[in-house]
Amino acid sequence: MTDLEAVQVTILEQNYTLTCPTGKEANLRRAAETLDKTLQNIKASGRVMGLERMAVMAALNMSAELIDTQMQLETLETALAQLDKTVTDTLN
Repeated sequence: MTDLEAVQVTILEQNYTLTCPTGKEANLRRAAETLDKTLQNIKASGRVMGLERMAVMAALNMSAELIDTQMQLETLETALAQLDKTVTDTLN
């Protein structure tokens, strides 16, 4: 069984008490800060009205960023594998 820790976070000036596995508190705080920043930016743009629509936009923005990051990681992994092969071939 995983031990859980209570974590206080603030998102759009609302306080929440959330639980997460022990040792993951910093990750949860960082995720909440990232979400809050994304929601604040959407709110400041004035183009999206309503909390539900803002949450959907934030989720889509963050998902798109995750996909971009995953694609960059795949590109780097491919380049690293090619570099490793080149080094191995050169040394043999």
